[in-house]
Amino acid sequence: MDGSRSSLNTTKRRTVYLLLCGLLLSVGTPAHLALSRPGSAGYLLHAEIFAGQSLPYLLAAVLWLPWRSARVCELGQVLAGLLLLAAGLLYVPMLTGLWATGGDMVGLAFLAIAGVLTVSLVLITLAACGMLWLRDRVPRR
Repeated sequence: MDGSRSSLNTTKRRTVYLLLCGLLLSVGTPAHLALSRPGSAGYLLHAEIFAGQSLPYLLAAVLWLPWRSARVCELGQVLAGLLLLAAGLLYVPMLTGLWATGGDMVGLAFLAIAGVLTVSLVLITLAACGMLWLRDRVPRR
């Protein structure tokens, strides 16, 4: 196996690890809150919430992992890291109790967070891939 192929596999593996960590945090937060606060269980233990929470990470895997270009794979790794950072900034305060979570709209809040992350993911991916495409097409001076 040559060096570039090994580097590509390492980059993809790191991207998968970042996406799995974000997915665990994203799906684990409503599950933990539902189990630790029994009054919230009726609002949080729904398949739609868990499917919505996993959507950005599954979409990211579909968008970034199939490519064989090293530049696109590196871009996917960076964006997966940013997605994990965003998930950490959103979900860790909920898990630690820094942000009050509860009430009948908490499930909608989780779906809104997942929706914003998904739309942001698509827009940032399109912009970044467009920049890579332009970099290859525009002659340099």
